[in-house]
Amino acid sequence: MRKSTPPLNALRAFEAAARLGSFSKAADDLCVTPGAISQQVAGLESYLGIPLFDRVRKRLQLTEAGRAYLPPLSAALDRMEAATVDLLAHGGHGGDLTIGALPTLAERWLIPRLPQFQEGHPEIRIRLKTLEVNFATPNREPDLHGGQIDLGLFFGDGNWPGLAAEKLMEETLVPVAAAEYLAAESVPLPLEVIRDFPLLHHSTRPGSWRAWFNAAGLETEPEDGHSFEHFFMLIEAVRAGLGIGLLPMHTIADGLATGQLVKIHPQSLNPGRAYYIIHEQDRCDDPKVCVFKDWLRTQVRDHSPATAVSSIMK
Repeated sequence: MRKSTPPLNALRAFEAAARLGSFSKAADDLCVTPGAISQQVAGLESYLGIPLFDRVRKRLQLTEAGRAYLPPLSAALDRMEAATVDLLAHGGHGGDLTIGALPTLAERWLIPRLPQFQEGHPEIRIRLKTLEVNFATPNREPDLHGGQIDLGLFFGDGNWPGLAAEKLMEETLVPVAAAEYLAAESVPLPLEVIRDFPLLHHSTRPGSWRAWFNAAGLETEPEDGHSFEHFFMLIEAVRAGLGIGLLPMHTIADGLATGQLVKIHPQSLNPGRAYYIIHEQDRCDDPKVCVFKDWLRTQVRDHSPATAVSSIMK
């Protein structure tokens, strides 16, 4: 047993009592006596050196420490139960794989490719969720919900403490407009003309237009315009004719192919960050995680143009 981990029976007793608010209900849930639950919880509090319950007039109330301890402990026990169910149902081959992905990445890049994965690995069921971001922190760290998400796809610098991160692909932004919005203008447009169009912004890439103009050879301070939190919103804003947007190439492949969208200048921009496969350190040898990571690498290697290997999105 890990040195800092209390006995499992004590953890189960505390979790049940905290969840149900009663030693007697926890005893019914775990098929033991209320005295056994009380003894296990008292032993856990002694082991930790921290009270987890206040006993107020024969009623249980969680202490602040108990309230903080309950959610990750419940999540861990749920993971253990799910892993056992998967093992019994599939003998270690297959089961659920919960993936967290940024919204536009999930919609425009991952989901269209999943039928191929399903064909090759019918024994694995995908559970796809939106990967949450803590918008209160400057580094926008990913949140894997205490391990409830097996694997995530996230954009950044790859430095997230406690998580294993492998670069999947970088990001290449190009300036794009709706064909109808350009009217009689012919492309490529001069930089000075592009500067005078309404420029649409991505809220998490606030300096992208300035960097793009500088890379193209024009030092300018672009005017503030409409701003959008996700690339799928920005794509629709461009389609609607609100202005010109800097978009990852693979987000707009269909629009370029149909002629609805037009690349207005050959200059591209690589922001310097990338998209990463992320998971908790203890998932490195998880067979389902390994299979999916191998498949993702294949998607990038075999299906991304060499000139824009990096164009997935938030």
